[in-house]
Amino acid sequence: MEPLSTQVNSAAEKQSILLTLNDYLQGRPVLDIERMRAAFHPGAIIRTTIDGKLRQWALPEYLDLVATLTVQECQPEVVSYSWDGDTGSAVVQITFATFRFIDRFNLMKLDGKWVIVDKVSYRQEL
Repeated sequence: MEPLSTQVNSAAEKQSILLTLNDYLQGRPVLDIERMRAAFHPGAIIRTTIDGKLRQWALPEYLDLVATLTVQECQPEVVSYSWDGDTGSAVVQITFATFRFIDRFNLMKLDGKWVIVDKVSYRQEL
């Protein structure tokens, strides 16, 4: 059985990671750029493939791109997450009417806060 202190720390880490993921998942659907920015490390890199080619953006470029989009109804969801020490990973998805983004994040705990340090994304047509 885990000691109570480990269980408390585990619950606190889960809450902290979920706060970061929710900044992204609640900010992205309504294009709340500042809420999204809060989820990421300033040096984060975002990657995806378009027409079979790697595309990548530094965080400021990515947020500028998102800011040009139109708000669409969607369903954000945390699929899974895990961590060891100060590193973690998560899979989230945002499902729109005709497609979904499946995002894989690497996270790090820096200065007591979990942040997304990189994102790879896949667009799945429905």
